[in-house]
Amino acid sequence: MNEVDKVLAVSARRRSFIKNLGLASAAAGVVGSGSLLEAQTDTGDIAILNFALNLEYLEAEFYTVATSGLTIDYFEVALTGSGTAGKTTGGTQTTFTDPDVFRMALELSADERTHVSLLQGAITSLGGTPIAKPAINLAALGSFSTQAEFLTLARAFEEIGVTAYAGAANQITNTTILEYAARILAAEAEHVGYIRSLIVQYGLPTTALDAVDILPPPTGTQFFSLNSAALCAIRTPGQVLDLAFGGVLNSAAGGGFFPAGVNGTLTTSAAATAVTDQVTFTLSPNPITGVAEFGSTTISWNAPNVSRVSIRLGSPAGNYFIYGGTSGSMTTPAWVQDGMVFYLQNATNLATEQTAASTLAIAIARVI
Repeated sequence: MNEVDKVLAVSARRRSFIKNLGLASAAAGVVGSGSLLEAQTDTGDIAILNFALNLEYLEAEFYTVATSGLTIDYFEVALTGSGTAGKTTGGTQTTFTDPDVFRMALELSADERTHVSLLQGAITSLGGTPIAKPAINLAALGSFSTQAEFLTLARAFEEIGVTAYAGAANQITNTTILEYAARILAAEAEHVGYIRSLIVQYGLPTTALDAVDILPPPTGTQFFSLNSAALCAIRTPGQVLDLAFGGVLNSAAGGGFFPAGVNGTLTTSAAATAVTDQVTFTLSPNPITGVAEFGSTTISWNAPNVSRVSIRLGSPAGNYFIYGGTSGSMTTPAWVQDGMVFYLQNATNLATEQTAASTLAIAIARVI
């Protein structure tokens, strides 16, 4: 029995477990305790959960098609509900070259299908009606037939998922629902953390999704998508839909991955605002090409909330390249080697400058 057949075999058992022991039962207990005295309409917590369900449908379809060539209805995932139902089109099964990446992708596909069922159960238990799966175009950003294409698109989906759940946290009023939303957020964070590490491992270039996106190396400098307060970004439903619709602003008509829009009451896209406290630290060019062993690159930095920085080589206490102000740029001589690590240090306090706690960012040079 191959990996796909194994997933198919456990699908029915997984769905049964969710129905009997998962979020649906927990939320039902809240209803029974008197916390919810009557059925709710598609507002408040139900509106948030239905909005999230649109995204989970999309993620589940993406990973399921990528790993099996099949859509989620073949795995007994319910697709009907309120709103306009639609087909899933586009996309082909990914050709994975690393068996461990394929195994990870299979876990992701199972996780996201489970999230769909969890949200459907939660909405029902709150007295609401889960939305139907809207029309989805998996080819909105092109092919994901190769492993590299799969990983770059998976990073985008998981980054959006984390910020969407984080952005909704302070809007959820039911504590049981909030607990499970937090646990789904943690699951999405585990997903994106590992995917970012694979982006770094394979040296895959990435493109910023919007003004709040924090890219991993080699394009960016941060292994984790956290701001200077070590917190993940947040996105409102409108900002998430801006990305999902392919940049169609202030519209509920849809586009991109949702060609006919999404279902529920949160359906209108909006622009994301820039993050003003984000530290940036980049090398350009990177990779450095056309040289035998040593090359030159321009180092650029922006470090809000500090008065002075240093750039050091190899470690926080390594040889320093330059001291500078909050932002600036400097071109190195032709001594940069492949794998050389540059450390951007907070030099506001010289007594602690050469410690790991003062590291603001790192950048790894590539010479090919």
